Amino acid sequence: MGNMKTRISISAAAMFLIVTSCTPVRQSYTHTEGPRYMGQFAEATPEFKGQFKVVTYNIKLGKNLEQAIRELDKEETLRDADVIFLQEMDPDGVYEMAQRLQYDYIYYPAALHPSHDKGFGNAVLSKWPIKEHQKVVLPHEHPIRKMHRIAVFALLVAGELEILTCSVHTELYIIGHERKMDQVEEVVKNIGDSFDYVIIGGDFNTDTNYSVLGTERIFRKAGFRRANKGLGYTSRADPIGILKWDFDHIYVRGFEVLDTGKYEEAEASDHLPVWTILKFNP
Repeated sequence: MGNMKTRISISAAAMFLIVTSCTPVRQSYTHTEGPRYMGQFAEATPEFKGQFKVVTYNIKLGKNLEQAIRELDKEETLRDADVIFLQEMDPDGVYEMAQRLQYDYIYYPAALHPSHDKGFGNAVLSKWPIKEHQKVVLPHEHPIRKMHRIAVFALLVAGELEILTCSVHTELYIIGHERKMDQVEEVVKNIGDSFDYVIIGGDFNTDTNYSVLGTERIFRKAGFRRANKGLGYTSRADPIGILKWDFDHIYVRGFEVLDTGKYEEAEASDHLPVWTILKFNP
């Protein structure tokens, strides 16, 4: 009887997520050139010490911005990250966060979201200069929402090294496993073999262990490791509180992982910020 109730609750939560995620977007930005937003608020280039702190955070529709800024500024494991990957952000929210936390940034929206009629996209915030940037439109449009997810690349200059970074937000399970893996393949394809140091972070919407392993397998073939492996769930997105998913990941190439974790007391989103500390491998 208890198992039956659990199955019913899980089904109800899954149905809620499907319904609430299927309102068509007001506009989808499929052009790779824009819209584009940039800013420079980093006060000074940091001293290069051979280590790199990375944070990825899906701040749900960018709504609880003040809380998110407090968490990123006050929590020791998140504070003073070299790079922050953000998802579900709007232009004003990214500007405000970058200015107050003193980061340079690049941001591209994927669409205008129907919930608030603002941009819905990915950003890279960096303490280091952003040399180049690129928006990649991922394949397979959401069948009802009519939106393409995106990846935002930023090439950072840290000392004498160049580090390719990327903030990713792949689609929900509604498009199916194979198409989700196509989106991961598209990210990897745009990295290539030219960069020794690469950091990819974001919300991969890996709703099953099968999709977690599938995503990890694709990155591993390209020489990456999952820095946050073993952390467990990073999202508590259903309204009932039963379903928790391992959605958010950081993949690295050319680095040794010194430490990693998640901030479980975060209140700004239904996702938890994930962090990792990396050491450069010569």
